[in-house]
Amino acid sequence: MVKIDDEKYLEIINKEVMRHLEDTETSKLAHFFAAARYESIHKFWIGLPTTIAALLLSWLVAQKDLPTDEYQIMFTIKIFLSLIVAVSSGISTFLNFNELASQHRKAALKYQDIWRKCKNWNTDFPDDTELDEAKSIIQAYRSEMTAINQESPQIPKWAWKSVDKQIAEGSTSYENEN
Repeated sequence: MVKIDDEKYLEIINKEVMRHLEDTETSKLAHFFAAARYESIHKFWIGLPTTIAALLLSWLVAQKDLPTDEYQIMFTIKIFLSLIVAVSSGISTFLNFNELASQHRKAALKYQDIWRKCKNWNTDFPDDTELDEAKSIIQAYRSEMTAINQESPQIPKWAWKSVDKQIAEGSTSYENEN
């Protein structure tokens, strides 16, 4: 077996860190984007209309002594609002966008933690003097990423497509980077 010198081994580790940096950057951005989209759907496309419909329905139910000609119109509106509330509540429960948003956000935060560590790698390991520690830490990163990949929800295609735009807009860059 050929022994690799410490400097060459650190170079191999640094390349792995760069792969982890790229992987965690794209994964965290896609997960954050998916979380924001699912949260928006839950709050604004399902939750808000359901709440408004339920409030209107409650107000209409509380109305008494309606004239006979308005009764049929109000009855039809009540049925329609009841259907909206029932269907949107069912959709919210069945699809559970809030939980999905939470899962994506948790995954994004875990990826961000590893991304930050990889971003600071050269500060922590500027040379090969602590090579053994660098080896064990990069192996830990590898294990962490495997665990995150296994427990995270699948990233939708539309979330992956957002990553290049986010990077182009500078979402993960710093002004003082070379």
